Amino acid sequence: MKTQSKLIILIVILFQVTINSQSKWRSLFNGKDLTGWEVLNGYAKYFVEDGILVGEAVVGSPNSFLCTKAKYSDFILEFETKTDPELNTG
Repeated sequence: MKTQSKLIILIVILFQVTINSQSKWRSLFNGKDLTGWEVLNGYAKYFVEDGILVGEAVVGSPNSFLCTKAKYSDFILEFETKTDPELNTG
C-alpha cells in the first residue's frame, strides 16, 4: 500500500511539472523595439517595422548576429522568416 501511494504521489507531481512547463511560453520580441537584444559582430542594420523584426545586410561586413541579452536553456524556438530570393544564405 505504501508503494502504491508513493507511486500515485509521484505521478501527480510529474503531471503538475509537465503542465507548468508547457504553459510558460515567453515571447522574446516585444514587437515594438530591440529592447533586450544586441548586435554581435558585423555591421548589419536591425530595426522594427510594423511589428516585424527586420535585418539588412551591409556589403563588405562580416556575418552579423542579433542576439538576446538573456541566456536560455532547454527551450523550443519557433519563428517565421521571409528572405529575399536573391539573398546568399550560404
